Amino acid sequence: MTSGDDGQQHWLASVRAALPSLSMEAYLNTGGAGPLPTSAVEAMRQMIALQAGRGRMSAAAVDAGRQRQSAVRSAVGRVLGRPAGEIAIAQSSTHAMNAVIWGLDLAPGDELVTTGMEHPGLIVPLAAAARRSGAVLRVVDVGDGSGGLEEVVRSACSPRTRLVALSHVSWLTGAVLDIRGAATAAHEVGAVVLVDGAQAAGAIAVDPVALGVDTYALPAQKWLLGPEGLGALWMSDDARDRLSVVFSGYETGTDHGWDGTLTMHADARRFEASTHPEILLAGWAASIEWIEGMGWDAVHAATITAAGACRRALGETDGVQVDPPMTSGSGLVAFSVPGVAPETAAADLAGQGVVVRPLPAPGQLRASCAFFTNADDINQLTEALRSVVACYRASP
Repeated sequence: MTSGDDGQQHWLASVRAALPSLSMEAYLNTGGAGPLPTSAVEAMRQMIALQAGRGRMSAAAVDAGRQRQSAVRSAVGRVLGRPAGEIAIAQSSTHAMNAVIWGLDLAPGDELVTTGMEHPGLIVPLAAAARRSGAVLRVVDVGDGSGGLEEVVRSACSPRTRLVALSHVSWLTGAVLDIRGAATAAHEVGAVVLVDGAQAAGAIAVDPVALGVDTYALPAQKWLLGPEGLGALWMSDDARDRLSVVFSGYETGTDHGWDGTLTMHADARRFEASTHPEILLAGWAASIEWIEGMGWDAVHAATITAAGACRRALGETDGVQVDPPMTSGSGLVAFSVPGVAPETAAADLAGQGVVVRPLPAPGQLRASCAFFTNADDINQLTEALRSVVACYRASP
């Protein structure tokens, strides 16, 4: 082992020490929800104590709350390389995407374009908006998601296309989709581009302006290691002005009138509606700051390295099939145990202390490999899979 290897192992050990839940099992489901850092837990604990010990609507508390909200917008902005004024706090990535979808003021005959591999968090609100408005939902086949999308999306668009919505990273295959190509085709017909960044933000580098998109939604609890119940929406200045504010309330603006009038915020905060969960905000800001302390380049590189190691190990495991794409560029690795239902395989693995995600696609499982995934996690996964395969082959 080289000194570089020693340094990497020391770094990884210190990282895992700050994620105590990792000592309980081989946790390979950050794509579902990542482990909470001790700094986030402590930040939320302090907020609970603070709220229990003082008036939560005192002037001091309200001012501190505004500062926490600003801190989260700034932190999310740093993840995306964008200013805080372009970030709206949401309850989840799905909540953020709903704000875009319903903000389009769809009419009968309008068209929405998406792919055939989207998470229900996106495809369900798209379908609901289409039913409610009389719009047409077009679903295009993109295979495993690793191919170019410019021509695919262009062929699905028309002058009536209002929205092109798709994932940055496929939750099913781990492929990094050709967002720039899709955006190029969408903008040719004046459509808004909405990206579901649930499996990307925190795992890989994200620059929505470089991608050429209009809106980008992300959750707190996955690769950014925050608590459930929070998300965020980035939007360009043009998108902010094009979208109607559908969900609105006190936080949408200032100068509230008794007749419901108000002065909307000039920035993305106009898409925020109600009281924010201050305890959760404290936790998410702490999680992002903790990850930032390691450097995003290092975090992203370690994530891709771990996923590559996992893919190679699975490829060498008898009875296990690594599913396309073979090189995804994300932290997700899709695989299967031919002949064993994914729910059954996942349950058997969980019984051996390995947590992966069963997928709805035929025969698939998913391992989420993050910057904190180590060789022991991967070895435990492959050993448990050998047991599953042996058990299946021994069955009559």
